[in-house]
Parts: sequence; C-alpha cells; structure tokens
Amino acid sequence: MIDMKPDADLDRVAEIAYGITEKLRDDPTRLYGELVGLWQQHPAKAAQLTMTLAAWFDPDTPLSVLWDRVESISRERAA
Repeated sequence: MIDMKPDADLDRVAEIAYGITEKLRDDPTRLYGELVGLWQQHPAKAAQLTMTLAAWFDPDTPLSVLWDRVESISRERAA
C-alpha cells in the first residue's frame, strides 16, 4: 500500500533532509536505494524532502561551484 500522506511534522522533514546531505557523503549507494524506496512507498513524504532541499538551495550559487562540490564528494568516495 502506498502512503500518500505528507508528514505533519515539518521539523522531522527538515531533520531527514539534513540527514540526506550527510548520507550522500557517507554511503551514496545505500542512500540511493533508500530514496528509491521512499519514492515508491511514500511519495508525498519524498516530495516534501525534495521541496525542503530545493528551498535550501541558493540559486545565486554558480553552477560551476555546485559541480565542484559534486566532484569533491565523488572523489572522496573513489579514494
């Protein structure tokens, strides 16, 4: 059964979103699987997390800085 209810506790949503940023650096493969499962079983909660991360995004940050961050995280995992 798919859970279509958003999480009423927005503080918990923010904590989970912040946890995603940590897991991305620790174990991106596991995080990927967890996020796929979240989207499949709890799409409303996954949408809340996506919106939270988007709200934290600074659109004034140049894309080159963002790509550098992605490459830095990837390099740490490959090392």
